[in-house]
Amino acid sequence: MIPLDAMIAEDLSCPICHDTFTDPVILSCSHSFCSACLQRWWTEKKTLDDPPRNLALKNLCEGKEQTQRLCSLHSEKLKIFCLDHQEPVCIVCRDSKTHKNHQFRPVDEVAQDQREELQKSLKLLREKLTLLQEFRGDCDQTVKFIKVQSQKTEQQIREQFQKLRLFLQQEEKVRVAALTTDITDLSVAIRAFLVTQTTPGVLCQHKSFNSQVKKGVSRGPLSCRF
Repeated sequence: MIPLDAMIAEDLSCPICHDTFTDPVILSCSHSFCSACLQRWWTEKKTLDDPPRNLALKNLCEGKEQTQRLCSLHSEKLKIFCLDHQEPVCIVCRDSKTHKNHQFRPVDEVAQDQREELQKSLKLLREKLTLLQEFRGDCDQTVKFIKVQSQKTEQQIREQFQKLRLFLQQEEKVRVAALTTDITDLSVAIRAFLVTQTTPGVLCQHKSFNSQVKKGVSRGPLSCRF
């Protein structure tokens, strides 16, 4: 196994001059070079073709990732999974006192099981999401329906009250006209009676009739015909 320091030293070397970077620059393609080496390369080549590949950052990340896959205690690959501690371990860890009488399974099998469990959980979440979306759609439709019905009901109420207003106005005119007619007819009848009745006896009867009319009027308003 190559030590990490050696890997870092190698990745910090310019692929053109093979020395440690001097005034390093990075291209849009993620290649890194010494600034002078890059200028010399383009001058000699007369083109803008890519120089030798050097993905230093990628190599460092891959080296670190490879290191993380090894046991921090024994630098061995983490091939098995301790079910008791729920962690990946190496073969040396498996035989140590720390994991005595523990149950183990291959890491790949455990990873596959976890992937399947995640897929099941994801499926359930998607189903719940679908149900929630359908429920939300139903709620939106219900709200729209209620709003439309409310507007229709409000319009019907306004129309009914408008009809009622018109009816009351017409009824008011009819009753006032009937009352006016009654008063006019009564006045005409009284005048006709007075003209035709001239004898003293009739005058006495007239006074009695007039008194009765006044008493009738004083008892309350004239009745209206409906």
